[in-house]
Amino acid sequence: MTLKTMPTSHRPALTPAARLVALDVDGTLAQAGFIPDITVAAVQAVLAKAHHVVLATGRSLVGVAPIIRRLGLRRGRVICSNGAVTAWINGSRLVIEDAVRFDAGPALQRASDADPDALLATEVLGKGYRVSGRFPDGLLNGRQYVVEHERDLWETPTTRAVVHAPDVTAIARELRWFDVTTTPGSVAGPDDWIDLTAPNVSKATALEAVRRRVRVAQEHTIAVGDGHNDVPMFEWAARAVAMGHAPAEVRKAAGEVCGSITEHGAADVLRSVAAVR
Repeated sequence: MTLKTMPTSHRPALTPAARLVALDVDGTLAQAGFIPDITVAAVQAVLAKAHHVVLATGRSLVGVAPIIRRLGLRRGRVICSNGAVTAWINGSRLVIEDAVRFDAGPALQRASDADPDALLATEVLGKGYRVSGRFPDGLLNGRQYVVEHERDLWETPTTRAVVHAPDVTAIARELRWFDVTTTPGSVAGPDDWIDLTAPNVSKATALEAVRRRVRVAQEHTIAVGDGHNDVPMFEWAARAVAMGHAPAEVRKAAGEVCGSITEHGAADVLRSVAAVR
C-alpha cells in the first residue's frame, strides 16, 4: 500500500501527551516465544493511556502475528524484518503499508562462495522463506520452500535475506560492499547468523516513518530491546532502554538498562510510561 503525504496545512497537530513505545519482541517481550501475563498487562496499560505501541522485530510478518494476538493489539503498526516491512494492524488483519525490497543475489553468492555449506534464505512476504536447504526448526518463521537451484533464491527482489553458517559474521563487513545492510543475529548463536536488508534500512528508519504518520513528538519516543538490531532504534529514541541480559555493547548503546527478561524488565519500563501524566 502506498501512502500519500498530506499537505502540511492539513496535517493533524502533534498530540502533546502521546508517546510512541517501540518494543523488540524476542528477548524483550518473549522468551522462547512465550510472553507472560505481567507483560501483556503492562502493554495494555500503555495502550489505555492512548499511547502508541509499535512492535519492532527481526521476525517476519507471519512470525509476528501470534505476538500481536497474545498482546491483544487491535490497532497500530508493527515493524518486521528489521525495518524492511511495516504493517497496519486493523482488527484481526495485517495490511502492508511499506515493504522495502532489494536484490540479495550478489551478497548471497559471496556468502555461498565463502562457505558452500551455508544455509541461505530469502523472505516470501506473508508466507515464509525460500531456502537453499532446510533450517533447523524454530530459526525461521513460516513455511520453508527449498529451491532446486541457489539462483532461485534471488530471482525476485526480497525484503530480507539470511545467511546461517559458523562464524559467518566475519564476512559481514565484506557483504556490505554489495549495497546491503548487514545485521548480526543471535537466533542460533552469536556469530553464525546475518540478516540482510536493503541499504540504509533499520528498525530506526521504519520507526521514524511511523512517528511522522502518527504525529508523536521526537522527545516522546521510547525504545526497549536486547539485540544488535536494536542499536539503531536506541540511537533514534529519546529514551532508549536495554534489557539487563543484553550484550555489553548493546547495553552501552542505550541510555538506560532495565531488568532482564526473567525479571520482567520490559514490563517495568512499560508501567513507567503508563504512569506518566
